Amino acid sequence: MPFLIGCAGSTDGGDCTSHYQPVADAPTREALKKELLEHVDPRVRSMRVIREHPDKGKVYVNLINRRHRSVMSLDMWQRDDGTWTAQQWSQCID
Repeated sequence: MPFLIGCAGSTDGGDCTSHYQPVADAPTREALKKELLEHVDPRVRSMRVIREHPDKGKVYVNLINRRHRSVMSLDMWQRDDGTWTAQQWSQCID
């Protein structure tokens, strides 16, 4: 008889894990910016850098709509191989 062990996200008090959700990847920071502005969400009109992380290569950004409101907040960073990624932090709340 198989025995399975697992952990799943839950909103009813079960176990969950905070994690990053990938949004976009690109070979350069400029290419990633273009990807975020043109292909992630049709409401996005601009990107605002919130702050540069003290660790070189990590940036916190907001994608902004035409009314200057935030559509989503993302962390962008350069990977070890030189490519760039933008990911959204998904915080587990029990």
